[in-house]
Amino acid sequence: MNRESPPDHAALPLRGGTRLPIDVPPSGPLYEGHFPGRPILPGVGLLDLALRALAAAGASPALREIVIFRLRHLVAPGDALTLELRELGPDGRVRIEVRRAAEVVANGVLVLGEPSSGAGRPARAPGERRGSGGPDLDELLPHRPPMRFVERIERETDDGVVCAARVSERSAFSAGGSAPALVALEMAAQSAAVYEALRRFRETNDAGARVGYLVGARDVRFARAQVPAGVTFLAAVEISGIALPLCTYTFDVSQESEVVVSGTVSTWITATSA
Repeated sequence: MNRESPPDHAALPLRGGTRLPIDVPPSGPLYEGHFPGRPILPGVGLLDLALRALAAAGASPALREIVIFRLRHLVAPGDALTLELRELGPDGRVRIEVRRAAEVVANGVLVLGEPSSGAGRPARAPGERRGSGGPDLDELLPHRPPMRFVERIERETDDGVVCAARVSERSAFSAGGSAPALVALEMAAQSAAVYEALRRFRETNDAGARVGYLVGARDVRFARAQVPAGVTFLAAVEISGIALPLCTYTFDVSQESEVVVSGTVSTWITATSA
């Protein structure tokens, strides 16, 4: 995916009410492994396409913060979408809405601009390990490479899990050895899916992977605009709210003890087996 660096958003006349087309590819690497047999545009893929549409129109290509972002409907290969810039603040804050004809498929408030180099912080201390053994990843996650970012489980705790995760260099998000830091949202969402599957296995001995979706993110802060592809990160998730099939998790994604992305994600777990 080719990513150019347009001028800063303040330099061009973007304004509230601007409408931009988003062309969702009908096929290709965005769907490889998400999900086999039922291709769906990943939520982070939609966010990336929206950011690239804004950047092509003159906005900053970097993402500093996700105040809130809601994914309301699934997007299929080839869907024709329109992004509307509802509001634009002088500090890079934008309120956007993504529509498929009259239907709102996503909306939220983002802060564009280069992250602060000092925004990173130490990773949270690991919790006590719980449980041992269990199903392998093929039985826990419906994702398959290259869209499966989780590689292994590092620790289980009562309320969460820590997983090793990385973006493959052949991923749709990788270009020139790096990927946008928003891929951390997918690392967190997949780690949350691992936790949910392990919880179900521990409680009911049901080891089947369930199809789930990233449906929201809030209070997400980025210490970097890009992360290296092919490098292992630790994605730590802790459940903060549950009203099945909706679950909410706080998360940290760290590299070498420094948190590069943190915030809250929400996932929707279906009854559909992988």
